[in-house]
Amino acid sequence: MKRYPSDLTDEEWEIIKAILDHEDPYTTGRPAEVDHREVLNAIFYINATGCQWRYLPKDFPLYTTVSDYYHKWIRNGIWQKINTALRQQLRKKVGRNENPSAGIIDSQSVKGTPESSIESGVDGGKLVKGRKRHIVTDTIGCLLIVVVHAANIPDGKGAKKILEKLFDILDTLELIWADGAYAGELVAWVYEMFGCVLEIVKKKKAKGFHVLPRRWVVERTLAWLTRYRRLSKDYERNPSSSEAMVYSASIRLMLKRLIKPVEQVEMAA
Repeated sequence: MKRYPSDLTDEEWEIIKAILDHEDPYTTGRPAEVDHREVLNAIFYINATGCQWRYLPKDFPLYTTVSDYYHKWIRNGIWQKINTALRQQLRKKVGRNENPSAGIIDSQSVKGTPESSIESGVDGGKLVKGRKRHIVTDTIGCLLIVVVHAANIPDGKGAKKILEKLFDILDTLELIWADGAYAGELVAWVYEMFGCVLEIVKKKKAKGFHVLPRRWVVERTLAWLTRYRRLSKDYERNPSSSEAMVYSASIRLMLKRLIKPVEQVEMAA
């Protein structure tokens, strides 16, 4: 029986269990005594509510055990692998190729905390002291990759960090849309390095609010992610943990979309 809204349903667990068994199999030693489903439920609870590890409700496994699994999966790249597998499944469900040919890049500066003082800085444009989440999504809003770095690193420089990592794991992208913060020499660099076109979507000159083509998709994904309270600020000591929390929220979002009828998934996209 579900205890919390963040808990996995049976259908969601079957999807993620197959991926987890493939990506993190037990090949040596004793079988795990802790239920992986309960470990994931605990992590999703922390991500959704923003609570501290020590305040994890007692009906979950010990917070130290949950934390050990969480950081083990960071070291092994499991969060990113689960995110990739779910994104491929979701794209297939709506009739797309598993891997996209186009993406959208954007960043989000968030306030830091005393815990996140490592690799922290001030975004002079947005007057935010903390860290910057750099993400790339596909055209239906699924997260492809996230890189977290100090907020004082300009978007153009931060983009090089994330795109180098992105093209190491995904070589199908031919076009990436971006806003004016990525204009300049980065456009030529992206094409020379990866053979990919970086297209700048400019703001309209007309007064008032306007939804900008393509850019709204990544902005919507950032809005979805920040509904998870652990992402309201950056509470993590290391940027790698910050990235894992973003992947955790992305995984939860895609699981919800995967169990919906395909018509509802297409509407959400």
